[in-house]
Amino acid sequence: MDFSQFHDAFQKEMSMKSEPSEHEKKLFQKSKRYVARIAHIPGIEMIAVGNSLSMYSTHTDSDIDLFIVTHPGYMWFVRVCVTSIFLIFWVWRRWNDIAENFCLSFFMTTDALALESIAIPNDIYLYYWIYYLKPIMVRGTLYEDFLEKNTWVNIPEKQKKENLQYAIILEAKRPVLDRFWKMCDRIFHFFFFRKTQKQNERLGNPKGVILSDTILKFHVNDRREAIRDRLLSSFH
Repeated sequence: MDFSQFHDAFQKEMSMKSEPSEHEKKLFQKSKRYVARIAHIPGIEMIAVGNSLSMYSTHTDSDIDLFIVTHPGYMWFVRVCVTSIFLIFWVWRRWNDIAENFCLSFFMTTDALALESIAIPNDIYLYYWIYYLKPIMVRGTLYEDFLEKNTWVNIPEKQKKENLQYAIILEAKRPVLDRFWKMCDRIFHFFFFRKTQKQNERLGNPKGVILSDTILKFHVNDRREAIRDRLLSSFH
């Protein structure tokens, strides 16, 4: 399917603006400030803003959705570290404290960058989620590597430039004490995976949740099917 034909309809569906509002600029600056505090956690390869903020479609109660890519074997370690730091600074979205806080709902390792593997049929939302994704911190060429793994998304150079306007580019390097951090990751996986799995079961195993060795995705209220169906129906 040629997803580009839905561009205008998608922007209308998501109530997108052509440029960020003053409130959204403030949220991007907050993102840069707090990402700088976690960027040097061993194993983090990229941190990007997705969903409503990346699409310039926030409202006053919107949170900041982060997409975090890690070195293989570091995902649980990174998740626990980032969550702990954001909890200490009281900027982690929890319960009803949502507005302007960080939602840590999507983690992935660098060997799972091809997102077609998690796409639903005719996944218009995922297409534009990738199209508008805005890195805040990147090691080396990982953003370009990410796009190369997702060539089914056609992103013009102008949009790529806009997506990278907030990015801090760091040197690509393997984490020091690699074996130690991977051991920590295995410990955190042991203590937290089953707990997370049980919580997911209590929620009825939502389709938008993925728990694997390479992806942690916690989108309990997955709107992709509803958005796709509305957009497809508008073209009939």
